[in-house]
Amino acid sequence: MPEPAPSDIPVQAAIPEAIQAPSPHYHQYRCLQGSPLSCLEPANSGQARCEYCGFPAFLPGQGQLVGKQGQYQIGHPLGRRGISRLYDGLRLGAEEPVVIHEYLLPERYFSPAEQRQYQEAFTSLAGLALADGRMQDLRIVTPLEAIADPSGDRCYLITPAVDCSPTLNRYCAEHGPFSGQAVVDMLNQVLQTLTFLHQQKFRLPSGQVQTGIVHGNLSLDSLLWVESHRQADLQGFVYLADLAQWATRFDPALVNRGEADPQQDLAALGQIAFYLLNGATVNQQGQPLNPRLDGDWPTALYAPLQLFIRRLIGVEPPFVSAEVARMALLKLPPEAAVSQWELRQAEILTAHRSGYRPYVPLLIAAAVVAALASITWLLLRSRQPSYANSPLPPCCFADIGAVPTGRYPYASPEFAYWHPLIQTSLDTSTLPAPPLFNQLQARYPDLTLIGRSTPTAATAIAAIQSGQAEFAILPLIGPLPADITATIIAYDSLVPVVAFNYPDRTKGLTDALDGEVSLPQLKQLYTGQISNWQQISPVDLSVNRYGSNDPTVQAIFQQQVDFYPAETAAFPSLEMLRLILQDFENDTTGSIGIAPLSQVVGQCSVYPLALSVENEPVSPLILDNGNAVEPDSDLCDRKGSYHPNAAAIRSGSYPLAYPLAVVYPFDNTRSNIGSKLASLLLTQESQQYLMTMGLVSAYPLELRTGAEQ
Repeated sequence: MPEPAPSDIPVQAAIPEAIQAPSPHYHQYRCLQGSPLSCLEPANSGQARCEYCGFPAFLPGQGQLVGKQGQYQIGHPLGRRGISRLYDGLRLGAEEPVVIHEYLLPERYFSPAEQRQYQEAFTSLAGLALADGRMQDLRIVTPLEAIADPSGDRCYLITPAVDCSPTLNRYCAEHGPFSGQAVVDMLNQVLQTLTFLHQQKFRLPSGQVQTGIVHGNLSLDSLLWVESHRQADLQGFVYLADLAQWATRFDPALVNRGEADPQQDLAALGQIAFYLLNGATVNQQGQPLNPRLDGDWPTALYAPLQLFIRRLIGVEPPFVSAEVARMALLKLPPEAAVSQWELRQAEILTAHRSGYRPYVPLLIAAAVVAALASITWLLLRSRQPSYANSPLPPCCFADIGAVPTGRYPYASPEFAYWHPLIQTSLDTSTLPAPPLFNQLQARYPDLTLIGRSTPTAATAIAAIQSGQAEFAILPLIGPLPADITATIIAYDSLVPVVAFNYPDRTKGLTDALDGEVSLPQLKQLYTGQISNWQQISPVDLSVNRYGSNDPTVQAIFQQQVDFYPAETAAFPSLEMLRLILQDFENDTTGSIGIAPLSQVVGQCSVYPLALSVENEPVSPLILDNGNAVEPDSDLCDRKGSYHPNAAAIRSGSYPLAYPLAVVYPFDNTRSNIGSKLASLLLTQESQQYLMTMGLVSAYPLELRTGAEQ
């Protein structure tokens, strides 16, 4: 570890303890502290080089760098990371905080000709952008500018302020070993980014277009832990920094190495996961931990996760790509019976709620969007999926720029209950406003959205992959393919419903059940294990079960309850509600149905039951005063005074809740109509419409009310 900085040297913070000490560099310089790259001693005298060993000193504060993109003021040194020194900085004019990396070409290692050669290569390679010019957060710290020092022995990389976030090396030292689930989350995020990095087309500063880039420098120090600053979030986002094509060019031990290989990224990632699980890189005897030794693994580690990491490292047969590895990760069986909503937190792009990643029911994920501390003035976004977390949701369609023109097919599952939200040939006279897609096309006459019916959500995704559709609106209930991403636009929930009581019939199921049922009881009701309501209530009525004729609703129920009975009578939701009320007049039968809450919330013929797993039952409806709707609540007389329990549905504490999202290709060579449509549907204008249709807004109440003020 580097020695502590002298007290008279202006540093922002001492370099904290880390689980892996930095590698020594530049041995030809006999540093008194043993690490010329970390030594702050020369700064005492303000000299450009150390008086003792001659190594280039840290830069003095308040100096300036001049680049092609702007001027930058140099602040305090932040220590070293890898082969570079870090300083806090400020982009003048914009007053934007940045991080300045300083890379060195000391004369004992590089001749003047080599210095010029490496500087030219550095400025042409240090940075990347998507080849089609699309702005998309890749969870990669990409340079803002690369600057070569005319003096010949220094180069500078200007990066966003997020680059000063703690490394996993430091974060693990401060917080201890990662749990298995935290490592799964880290792996999922990094593999997602690596899949994108290895497959997409990028444009380098030189103008060269390159398909696929290998990170080549993955380590505990090149993965950054970016904290989420939303109170509800307990997790962060993992960002990739210091790509080899610019960060290791100045390492004398590596200048003659060959081209990096994608397998190198996977092996390095597996090694990182191994270290995080141990919370150390060496054993108690000071020997390096070895993933090939069973005794060097944590004793209580979940066996499938250990096998997965061993395959990443290459101890077991390796994965052929990051995409294949991530797909295998998503298929890992659950370590414990933990709620899907507690295990997902998903990429978010404009990420909001914690604990859910769409189509990743076994994982915590990312967010989607992490808002940095106010000093960074940056909005970070996690791509898969996106969640609404903008501090000020955009008002209207007009606030969304660069809406594509042209004709774009989209996939729509047959019988999907959210069809009135989009284009439809059905009678829309009962809707509060024209369908959203109709409104969009009226606003943008050069944009044409063409619906393509598919049997199921799975076939809708397949249509996107094949290019037959550019996007779809789907519930997020299972793993997304690696080449597909999503942005959440609203939330809904399935609810079990029974008939409401009325004064002439006091022996109804609503009172008998006290307005609630547990998730295990619901499964028993639909498997036939409970055939008479007397098994769980005081009333002696045979059970009559109804389901939806919507295959997507059936799939949601099957995924959430792990069962769907093929013999259940299936009807459209409104027909189901009519039959349940009709059965209520029968003295021997008590009916139950499953329907989307958005189709139930506006009526008063049936009662949506509160649900519980092990905790207190959670009601899907609440009154305006915040209290849960109860069996004695007369909703026919209180229309407009109750609404969906948005907090419970958005957080997943109501067990059958799920998000609705725009699903589109995770491929920058395809049209961006999917992500742009998601932005349009996340405006306040669209969100208000979705709420009038019974859905729960993608934004929490505090953000909606903040925007309305």
